Amino acid sequence: MEFSLEPAAVKELSKEIPEDVLIKILMRLSAKSLMRFKCVSKLWFLLISSRYFTNVFHKTRRSRCLFTYTVNDEKPSDYMLLSTSPNPDSDKSIFVLDHVLNMPVLGGHFVSAVRGLLCLRTERRMQICNLTTKQLVELELPPIDEDENVWNYFGHDHVRDEYKVLNIVWEFNNDGETLVRSTEYQVLVLGPQASWRNTQSSFIPPPHLPCTKGISINGVLYYRAQIDRSDTFVVMSFDLTSEEFSLIKCPLDVIPRPPLMNYQGKISLFEVFDDNVDIWTLEDAEKSIWSNMKSFVLPFSDMEFFSWSGMWRQGTSRSGEVWLGKTNFDRDLFISYDLERNNITKRIEMNPLLNETVAAMYMYFWDDMESIMYLET
Repeated sequence: MEFSLEPAAVKELSKEIPEDVLIKILMRLSAKSLMRFKCVSKLWFLLISSRYFTNVFHKTRRSRCLFTYTVNDEKPSDYMLLSTSPNPDSDKSIFVLDHVLNMPVLGGHFVSAVRGLLCLRTERRMQICNLTTKQLVELELPPIDEDENVWNYFGHDHVRDEYKVLNIVWEFNNDGETLVRSTEYQVLVLGPQASWRNTQSSFIPPPHLPCTKGISINGVLYYRAQIDRSDTFVVMSFDLTSEEFSLIKCPLDVIPRPPLMNYQGKISLFEVFDDNVDIWTLEDAEKSIWSNMKSFVLPFSDMEFFSWSGMWRQGTSRSGEVWLGKTNFDRDLFISYDLERNNITKRIEMNPLLNETVAAMYMYFWDDMESIMYLET
């Protein structure tokens, strides 16, 4: 049950309520109501906008929404942002992405989604948007030379409670022997008068080409990278607190370009052969030790897919389930699959449907909770 009082009545009532009791009452409200009550007074604005209140609100939320961001890679301003209803029924076997989010963004390339915040990059700007409050912050990227390339990551430092953007700039080598000649690393801490600076890592990684979106686990950002032209792939880690880089070697028997996933709270390598899913889990990053491969057999007959030659993984839910997708001639099919229980937990439907004539559409899934985080600039 949610309280519903007029702001004037709330202001009068707050004079007689101790602050700790008031916080407990406000915690029971939805994000929409809290945004409304920020207008009651300056005190209420500061309380609801505070990091303490924001973090407690985030920890006490139970319901998660499933989101998808779909963008035309050839025309980044052509995008669609959908979610399930704000309070989806977790017992239902079907997720319907039918809630269109009209956000004040310009589209662009998907970077990451962290704690209710969506990060996109378009040309020379970063856009960080709160999907609940619709607050938008734009950041200018550091200037680069004409022959340089750039890639970005976004994550949360849970020790200092800071949001950071990692900017990686690299330049290709033309000697035919090595892939990348140089790599530079800069970081920006989101906040008032934020500015770019060099990272504080004592270990300088070898020049490398970032190859995947980032995955953050317990304050550490992971991404796959290529370090030369012989298809030598590694996993790079970046500690969002200490800003230390680490290079993690992949198992010898893994495919050259293994996708990354969050499996049971650890960074893992994921690959599919026919109807098998193989997973290696990182046990010791410093020594590049991975667990023995675990293999799962997918029950394709229960998935209603015509052919699995083009199956692709869309990500991993925060509960450890894998999102799988297969594009057919007449429809897009997506499922949420629990590897340990070896069954489908959810089927995902999209409404409105995507324009299937657009071949350059890229789709990104993630699940998250409401956030009332106020982005300071």
